[in-house]
Amino acid sequence: MSARTCFAVACGLIALAAAGCGAKGPPLPPLRPVPAAPSELAASRIGDRVTLRMLVPNANADPTSPLSISGIEIYARTLPMGSEAPTAEQLIRKEYLVATIPVRPPAPAADSSAAPTPTPTPTPTPAAAAPDTRPGPGEMVVWSETVPTTPFQPLELTRAQKARADARRTVWLPIRPTGLLAPWFRMPLPTRYYAAVGVSEQRNAGSPSTFAAVSFGPAPDAPADLNINSTESQLIVSWTTTTPGAPVSVIETTNTGVERPAPVQPQPITTGAWSTPVAFGVERCFVVRGVLRRGTVSTESATVGPKCDTPMDKYGPPAPTGLVPVSGPDAVTLVWNAVTAPDLAGYIVLRATGASETLQELTPKPITQLQFPDTTAQAGQRYVYYVVAVDTSGNRGPQSNRVQIDRFTSTGK
Repeated sequence: MSARTCFAVACGLIALAAAGCGAKGPPLPPLRPVPAAPSELAASRIGDRVTLRMLVPNANADPTSPLSISGIEIYARTLPMGSEAPTAEQLIRKEYLVATIPVRPPAPAADSSAAPTPTPTPTPTPAAAAPDTRPGPGEMVVWSETVPTTPFQPLELTRAQKARADARRTVWLPIRPTGLLAPWFRMPLPTRYYAAVGVSEQRNAGSPSTFAAVSFGPAPDAPADLNINSTESQLIVSWTTTTPGAPVSVIETTNTGVERPAPVQPQPITTGAWSTPVAFGVERCFVVRGVLRRGTVSTESATVGPKCDTPMDKYGPPAPTGLVPVSGPDAVTLVWNAVTAPDLAGYIVLRATGASETLQELTPKPITQLQFPDTTAQAGQRYVYYVVAVDTSGNRGPQSNRVQIDRFTSTGK
């Protein structure tokens, strides 16, 4: 091939390449959004059992909508004593994926611009589908594991991690009885690190959550003397601790020990007791644990309980006030003030004759009126009257003020 021919072929190839650069190919699929990071990640350790709690993302990482999410991946890695904390790149790896939690997708938004749907022809009602138990956007997720006993894998230190390890402060402590100083290094305990990542419908991972660092130090002492008492208005859970004011976590359970997802209040309780409004006739069960909290990670003692109690209503209404007797020609009429009680059933009128201490019930069944005519009072007798309020459970309250009246034969005197 001559030089002129080679030159012509080369020019043609260049022209074709230039024409191809401006050609439009098929459109690329748009980039799918990824969910925001799971939030409020918290961890608690009881022995070798670790429980994580977090909120499912309810939005994408960017402003787009609708939310694209199919699940949450949980990563965990245990590092030996003295190790630096891992980076996201050192933790979010396939070999440290310990669980995937399926997530219920958000409900499709209603299209208000769509034309009204004609009324369909009635069809037989299908069998009800099983409820979807997957957590949905914005809902709490609870996951737990028994910490594996596999050997710890040391961390491959980055330059920054190595610099921090080299600069770790040494504390000099005196050795008794000589008083000589010896170095003591602040060494982090063996720690298991957790992080959660939302995954989109296209299996694309979003940003990781904050880390939860669960160290394997000693657990706090367990509480003792768990007890449940009730008053007319409150159910009271109480306990004692080895150290006064030691923090305790209170969790409501079933009578078989199945715990609710979260304690009765977010912060540990240091007062030795916790109360809630009472519900008579309803069994309530609780467990307690000593808790040592560092940030969003807590180490808890052995569980004490469950302790159960069914409060019963044994409290009567308040005493009626303002009881006054009025002697008339045909009866002694008693008048008193109303009692305020949500379960008030009525009033019972009691009478004693002369110096007798025996009280006779003039109204065996509670009456709702605020007055009562005693038509059985006889002339020439002295009477003492009381009124008590009764609730719907049959509980009687204290007696009203005591009133005494002499029944004369003269009318109105």
